[in-house]
Amino acid sequence: MLHTHLTLRQLRAFCFVAQEQSMTRAAEKLFLTTSALSMLIRSLEEELGLRLFERTTRRVMLTDAGAELLPTALRTLDQLDSTVRLLQATHLKQSESLRVATSPLLAASLMPVVISQFRREFPGVRVELLDVPVADVAEAVRSGQADIGVCTSGQESRDLKSEVIFQDALCVACPEGHALAAMDSVEWSDLVEFPLVLLKPGTGLRNLLEKPMQRWAGQFRLEYEVANIHTALGLIGAGLGVSVLPAYSLARADVQGIAARPLTNPQVIREVVTLYAPSKPLPSSAEAFLNRFKKFAAQTPMRI
Repeated sequence: MLHTHLTLRQLRAFCFVAQEQSMTRAAEKLFLTTSALSMLIRSLEEELGLRLFERTTRRVMLTDAGAELLPTALRTLDQLDSTVRLLQATHLKQSESLRVATSPLLAASLMPVVISQFRREFPGVRVELLDVPVADVAEAVRSGQADIGVCTSGQESRDLKSEVIFQDALCVACPEGHALAAMDSVEWSDLVEFPLVLLKPGTGLRNLLEKPMQRWAGQFRLEYEVANIHTALGLIGAGLGVSVLPAYSLARADVQGIAARPLTNPQVIREVVTLYAPSKPLPSSAEAFLNRFKKFAAQTPMRI
């Protein structure tokens, strides 16, 4: 009797590659390197003794064997996810509360949707949202004010555990009807022609921009330096300049009149992570909440 030893990681990797038809995009959604994802697929193919994908320079296509496996793999993962949700809904205490510390930008853009979805599945769990300056998220977790923190990576948090929730690409934000809005993607060199609205030096986002901007030092027309992304969005909407912002900053429903385009050559990625104390286990409500957040980020990429 033949026994196979397939793992959930292999099946999940297989499904993501099949759906994305791209190793790179699937790796980004799974928070893996492309080489690590390739190893998972290769180990699955070796375990089955079958080729599951045909690889071309542009895309990854299912073989006949892969096409036969996909419905079963999707059904297996869906049934497992449903069982996990049922278990969590049954065993989460109705009086349990979850305290989440996050930055004002994440609190205004992504958190409302994630919390809404979570509350629909777990109506008995009270979610307390602490919107604090991004530099204070780690301290809120450290002091016990919050069970978990959600923020961009790079904060002073080496004493805390950190886990990536999703990756976000920086984009160009400009008024609708602007010349840059007519382009499919924008390169850094294209920005030298237009007035820029950037965050002030010393902020996390500005620090991230310094390296790619060095190549064109002295050529950029820096019109405004502001302390808050919401201020930058207001100036852009009024036609006073263009900016480089995280894609999720434009996920809010009230951001109107602004277009976003991918920024390339180079593309700049930053990670959004969760922080929690290593001294005690995560509450079951926190694990369920983070699973919903990761699923939301994977299924609803920040489209630009």
